[in-house]
Amino acid sequence: MRRDSGNKPDGRIVSVRMRTAVGLLFLTSAAIWGQPAKPIEFEVASVRKADPGREQIDFGPASLTMQHIRINAMIRWAYDVQEPQVIAPDWMRDAWFDVFAKTAGEVKLADLRAMLRTLLAERFKLEVHRDHKELQALVLSVGKSGHKLEPATEAGSPSLQSGKLNVTGRGATVGELCDFISHELRDPVIDQTGLTGRFNYFLDIEPYFTEESRKAPPDASGKPPDAHAIIAAAMGKELGLKVESKKLTVDVIVVDRAEKTPAEN
Repeated sequence: MRRDSGNKPDGRIVSVRMRTAVGLLFLTSAAIWGQPAKPIEFEVASVRKADPGREQIDFGPASLTMQHIRINAMIRWAYDVQEPQVIAPDWMRDAWFDVFAKTAGEVKLADLRAMLRTLLAERFKLEVHRDHKELQALVLSVGKSGHKLEPATEAGSPSLQSGKLNVTGRGATVGELCDFISHELRDPVIDQTGLTGRFNYFLDIEPYFTEESRKAPPDASGKPPDAHAIIAAAMGKELGLKVESKKLTVDVIVVDRAEKTPAEN
C-alpha cells in the first residue's frame, strides 16, 4: 500500500507556529490595553490673571466659567473636594484667575472636572497626590424632629445663591450646602444626613449673631470665634439639621508641584 508523502507540515511545527501566533496576539493586546488613556481636555480654554473678588463658578453641559478664583479653589472643584481638603502652599491663596473653557459637545459634570484637572496640569504644571489627614470637621445629620428641607419638584438647573450671611438653594443638594458652608468657614463639612434628593431651602444666620459675636475679633481664618455655634443654631432651627464638631480622618489632595504663572493660552 502506497503511503501519502504530501507536503503537510510536521505536527510539532504547526503547534509551535500556533503558540507563537497566540503569544504575539497576547503581547499586542497587552500593549494596546496597557496604554494609559489620553486625558480628556477642553476644546478651547483661557486662563488669565484676575483681581481679587467674590468667587463665581458657572458651568453647563458644554462650558465652565470661573471668575476671581484661586488655584487651590480650582483644585477643590477639579477633584470634587472641599477647600480645607486641599493641602497647598500659601501663595496659592494670594493669586486670582479667570477661567473660560468650552468643550466640543455636551459632557457630564464628572468630565468637566476631569478636563479642569488636565488644564491645571498643562497650564500650571500641577502635580498632586491623595492622602489622609485628621481635621476638625462639622458633621451634619438630621435632627430628632426631622429636616425642614422642601423637596424640589420644578424643572431646571440647580442653583445656590449667597447673600449677606444667607444662602438660598433651588433644586440643590445637601452636599452643595455642605460645600458652601465649608468654603465660608474653612472647615470640612461632612454630610451624614442620608438625604440624596434635591431641595429648596433658605438659611439665614444673621439673626443668630449675638452682640458679643459682632464685637469679638475674628480668629486667624477670619471668622467669628463662635462661628460653629452660630451655624449649628441656624441649621437646627431653620433646616432641622444637627451640626456637631468632631475630629475626623478625611481624604486630602496634596500639591507636590505647581508653577505660579500659567502657560500661555
